[in-house]
Amino acid sequence: MQRVLITGGAGFIGSYLAETLVRAGFEVTVVDDLSTGHRGFVPRAARFRKLDVRTMAFRDFVRQFKPAYVCHLAAQRSAERSRADASADASINVVGTANALAAASGQGLKKFLFVSTAALYGSAREIPTPEHAEPKLSSPYAVAKLAGEQYVSYYGASGNLPVAVVRLANVYGPRQDASNEGGVVARFAQALVAGRGLTIEGRGEQTRDFIYVMDVVQGLMAALTDGSGLYNLGTGEEISIRELAIKMGEIAGVVPKVTYVAARTDDIPRSALSALRAMRELRWRPATPLMDGLRQTLKWYKEL
Repeated sequence: MQRVLITGGAGFIGSYLAETLVRAGFEVTVVDDLSTGHRGFVPRAARFRKLDVRTMAFRDFVRQFKPAYVCHLAAQRSAERSRADASADASINVVGTANALAAASGQGLKKFLFVSTAALYGSAREIPTPEHAEPKLSSPYAVAKLAGEQYVSYYGASGNLPVAVVRLANVYGPRQDASNEGGVVARFAQALVAGRGLTIEGRGEQTRDFIYVMDVVQGLMAALTDGSGLYNLGTGEEISIRELAIKMGEIAGVVPKVTYVAARTDDIPRSALSALRAMRELRWRPATPLMDGLRQTLKWYKEL
């Protein structure tokens, strides 16, 4: 049985990845400091260690555990928080990534998988945006994630650590934290279930590429076992935040009251990812229609 270590595996995406790897027959260990993750999300069949990925204790654990694969999802994910405290963001997203790579290097790993973000593309000229697009960094969060990617590239080029990097569009689904800045679907779902109105920044014309969490997990699995280099995972389809609110209201059977507040000056007006490379090389494609994924998300929030 091959060993897999998942950092951030008690979080939204990481916990689904842990479940999927367990079902696929891997021996899974989750490392998480539980600053945003939830111990209850970790599957029972997986081992759990509460550790901070920035520490020497984490490095010692990786070397003792000797995994065949490392999936590095531990991160500070809020662009807003990164603007408020760029040094804390860099500590988690840069130092944490460098420490994870140092721990994994020279251990005979089959793959180090780094989960990155569409935020690196910023206000891209080409929509859907391909992997070769030039980064346009609109937050310290994006800067730190790009630095993490460059660390991964360095270790990959050294020849003793096979690597893959995956940039994700806006992931949504059950278990997503409604307090997270990027979780607009979760925020809308929580508000609709509670009978509250929805708040939209600006006029709601900004677009995003929403991809269901289990589709993302299947892409991560493919990149882990068969990938090399950089891949986008997204649907390639744009939907405005205002239209999203309408669709979620239809599913909930209500016409939501919407309050519009001032737009953020650095908000990205359009975002969608081209996943043609992942489709071609990994034989992956998103399978969940948006309305189906939104129904599953609203159902989960109703049952909380």
